[in-house]
Amino acid sequence: MMAEDMAQKKLRGSGGYAIARITDEEQKKGNLGGPELFLAGIGRLDEDRFVKYHCNKCEKEYDGAPVVHYENPNEELGEGVMLIEKGEYKCKTCSSTIAQYRKFDAPAQQETQVQAPRVQQAAPDLVVAPTAAAASDSFIPVQSLVGLSAYDSEAMLIGKVEQIGLSREAGSAKITLKIGDRQVSWDGISKIGDIVLLKTADAKTTSGGRCHACGFQNEAGSAFCAECGSKL
Repeated sequence: MMAEDMAQKKLRGSGGYAIARITDEEQKKGNLGGPELFLAGIGRLDEDRFVKYHCNKCEKEYDGAPVVHYENPNEELGEGVMLIEKGEYKCKTCSSTIAQYRKFDAPAQQETQVQAPRVQQAAPDLVVAPTAAAASDSFIPVQSLVGLSAYDSEAMLIGKVEQIGLSREAGSAKITLKIGDRQVSWDGISKIGDIVLLKTADAKTTSGGRCHACGFQNEAGSAFCAECGSKL
């Protein structure tokens, strides 16, 4: 890839940001909604693509690339969705997480703009597969979302989608995703692709104890993060 085919962009992460040279296609992947770009959407980049990075914990900017740790679990998540790589970028000085990413392999996988599904009155244990509008009008079963990592609008890892079902509120049924220790309504989802991106409104309802530097869920009442040591 020729250098002139790339442009320097600021890529946000849960614990900082990086300045790196990326292609137009990578820029599209990094756009998870809104004007900013995110490392979580792009995945793993070679070290020579980075110009510098900023660590929120160190409160300092460093030249070059952060350290990237990754593995290839090749884990079957169901419905033909395979987790083929997961990794994180870490600060070379304090080892705190700058950004995390996940790479999936799924049949005919496309990023999908979420539309509100039509929900009919149904039994409590009935899971209704929502419809989603994509360029090819493809059908996405809700079961394929189980196991996907969910991020808020600030690229903070919230957790994985554990269950999808119906919740009843004021006599009406709503499709709800159980992500970690929280429940997120279908209306609270912005986009679905390799990850689930939540809207800003849902991102503000973080549960007590979640670290804003690395995303680790600590016990309620904790003063410091057990994962990275940041003050909560």
